[in-house]
Amino acid sequence: MITFEHPLSERIRNFLRLEHLFSRFNATVSHPDPWAHHAALGTLFEIMDCASRAELKLDILQELERQRQQISQAEREQYDSTPEQDDLYQATQNLQEVQQKFGQHLRENEWLMGVKQRMLVSGGTSPFDLPSYHYWLQLPFEQRVADLGCWIRSLTPTGDAISLLLRILRRNSIRLECLARQGNYQNTKLGSNIHMLTVDVAQSHHTLPEISANKYFTHIRFTQATQDSPRGKQIDTDIPFQLKMCSFDPIADKP
Repeated sequence: MITFEHPLSERIRNFLRLEHLFSRFNATVSHPDPWAHHAALGTLFEIMDCASRAELKLDILQELERQRQQISQAEREQYDSTPEQDDLYQATQNLQEVQQKFGQHLRENEWLMGVKQRMLVSGGTSPFDLPSYHYWLQLPFEQRVADLGCWIRSLTPTGDAISLLLRILRRNSIRLECLARQGNYQNTKLGSNIHMLTVDVAQSHHTLPEISANKYFTHIRFTQATQDSPRGKQIDTDIPFQLKMCSFDPIADKP
């Protein structure tokens, strides 16, 4: 099965993009090859740009607080402190301790900003263009990891908080077994407070879902997976799939 997630708001889109970037950074930073660290640094710059929106930190803190308040009174009475409540509290504390603007320490590093600018130019980080960067890539693995860890450190609370919130979002869901007849599926009975849709489809079908959705209507159109054009032809066979509706809130109007 392959999973496709479709956010229904700009806030969730930003969360998913940043989760993707932090995952990519973590996957490349642990690899000893210098080119993996070149990719990790480029991803670090993407994280900085993607999270530059001033309201992002406030959005995260507000949702963390909402989730803390939604932990039921019964759970609070049964336990002195639930593990999830602890996680939400710690994520809030860690994020509030970051006083500076997101990525400000990176923007104030002239060397890093010089590398960032050269990465926008095709071949711009060649050794003769950036000898100091070439030198850094040849440093021992441990030194490069330490540098990357230092540069990402103040951004990590944001990534951790987003990861926690998306874990809650994905868990609080309803799953439906569906069939797209001749590649088309429509639903007018989705919950009114859904924040994200997830489609799970067998990879053997070689298809991609194109999702159009709002709180009143959802249309999923399956097309052929192809690398020859931006958009494949519509599938004309029946496609079984699983549709998952995810929400930060208790799901109302369950189908």
